[in-house]
Amino acid sequence: MEIEIAIAVLLLVLMTFLATVDMAFVHLSDLSLRRLTSDTVENVRVDTDFLRNILRNRPRFRFALSAAIQILLIIFSVIVTFLTFRFFPNNYVTSLLISASAGLILSGTFRQFIPRIITASNPEAVLLFLLPFVQPFYGTFAFISDPFESFRSEKNSLETTIIPNQTEESKAESAAEESDSLQTLIEAGEAEGIIEERERELIETMISFGDTRANEVMTPRTEIYALPLNATIKEARDLIIESKYSRIPVYRDSVDNVEGVIYVRDLLQFWTDAEKENQRLIDLPNLLRSVYFVPETKYVAELLKEMQTARVQMAMVIDEYGGIAGLVTVEDILEELVGEIEDEDTEQGEIVEIIESPD
Repeated sequence: MEIEIAIAVLLLVLMTFLATVDMAFVHLSDLSLRRLTSDTVENVRVDTDFLRNILRNRPRFRFALSAAIQILLIIFSVIVTFLTFRFFPNNYVTSLLISASAGLILSGTFRQFIPRIITASNPEAVLLFLLPFVQPFYGTFAFISDPFESFRSEKNSLETTIIPNQTEESKAESAAEESDSLQTLIEAGEAEGIIEERERELIETMISFGDTRANEVMTPRTEIYALPLNATIKEARDLIIESKYSRIPVYRDSVDNVEGVIYVRDLLQFWTDAEKENQRLIDLPNLLRSVYFVPETKYVAELLKEMQTARVQMAMVIDEYGGIAGLVTVEDILEELVGEIEDEDTEQGEIVEIIESPD
């Protein structure tokens, strides 16, 4: 009987050990695990290749641990049942009740409660301390559990194939879940010092950039500087000087009917010619460049690619009724990513030097 008790205690210790490794592994984010495999972490006693192998095969590692824990739990339950029947040989009901209660209490304590306490404060340190003891036996655990893991993976693949295509709502939910996961990783990286505040802001901006539409970054219709077709060269020059823009839309009758864009460099030939400054734009069709139109619902990531391909710097944004809703430039899109881009002549507040008074 002493041997059975010793084996049961040993099984509890092993089960606690593996459950602690599993819980510490679960508590660590991908960023933390990747940091452990980098050269920046000092005094790591674990084989780096082993850590990278775990990182590449996280489901396999966890499944191997879970399989080993379940096997130990089954053997432990059998031994506890055997011992209770030895203590109460003539009362099977009492033996079963005691063995079931003892098994639940002990397994819950040593498989959940104690590992949770051990890993609560510093799961990274716990994992680094325990992994060297797991490494020699991991190959055996994985070899035993691999057939079951393969069966589970095939079953999941089959279910994915059978399930019909996602609806738009489910795709939106999946995208929202992915966004939440990314946000969690960013926050974890910032908390661990891997990501600086400025880097976090840039990453968050890039994530939201994919959902930004043209009507969110455009210059509204009411703020557009534009010229009528019957405007003169002098009027065009004055408006360019006033607005400080190098491209001005040109419209016929109303802004909803933009027919072209005039570039400041194309006006240079008329800049100092007094005889030509009264010529009208309508009489100089070669001055007008073609206009690029985009719907206001266009995602700016797609729009940026299109404008790069078309080699245009400015596009007119149209609403659902075909009217002009606004104007968007490549600079507007880039500012959505990196923040406000100040021009050379942008006025800034004076720099005031603060001199501490002598004590």
